[in-house]
Amino acid sequence: MKQATVAYLSTVPLFLEPMFGNSVISVATGFCWQSERGLYLISNYHVFSGLHPETDQPLSHHGTTPETVRVHFHAPERLGRWKSLDLPLFDPQQRPLWLEHADHGHRVDLAALALKDTERTSAFPLNTYQFDDVPIEVGQDVFIIGFPRGLTGNGRFPIWKRGSIASDPEIPLDGLPKLLVDAATREGMSGSPVIAQFTGVRMKNPGQLEGDDWIGTGRAFLGVYSGRIPSPCQIEAQLGFVWTANAVAQTVTSGRRPD
Repeated sequence: MKQATVAYLSTVPLFLEPMFGNSVISVATGFCWQSERGLYLISNYHVFSGLHPETDQPLSHHGTTPETVRVHFHAPERLGRWKSLDLPLFDPQQRPLWLEHADHGHRVDLAALALKDTERTSAFPLNTYQFDDVPIEVGQDVFIIGFPRGLTGNGRFPIWKRGSIASDPEIPLDGLPKLLVDAATREGMSGSPVIAQFTGVRMKNPGQLEGDDWIGTGRAFLGVYSGRIPSPCQIEAQLGFVWTANAVAQTVTSGRRPD
């Protein structure tokens, strides 16, 4: 019997359930990131805090905000099994444990939570994947890999949703490190890694195929999805925000805990 294979990038996204007490408030996506400071869980500020990043108002209709986040990690014994851990989001003094962007705070809707006591789980950090040196351009294909409305592939494997880059990646929106993607996204995908895909010929010197050049498909980490532009009708615009890969790295390496 042929053994099933799983793409590495399908092992990266983790199913998240922000919790208040024993109650699940919402569903979301996260992923691991390895740094010199240790292993981190990356998602959005609004996922961990339960607050809108611009208004600081609760996102839940009941006004509840998370105390912990339940993370469905891969179990170490075999791929295709999962082990859930409930991680605290606040210290005993009720101060947030996650890191935010050093320059912009939670105006950049990212958060990095240090992972401890996860020896009984397996992590597949996104930044250990060997991405390709591909151009990132407006109109390019992207894949948002997460859990729309809590839906999954087999077990807790994620779903890949296709979209395209909708704003020029070199021009920050609102003076912040973010861009727009055109995609039919849904709740539950907040915190999803966004992967840009380039198909064609990659040449450093046009017309001269050299050793490091290639023909085919290449992928690059674009950033983290955080939600859609509000619209009365969900199919009117279908534009979502993505915080850049650089913003993720900055949050982990130089981020600070909120006051």
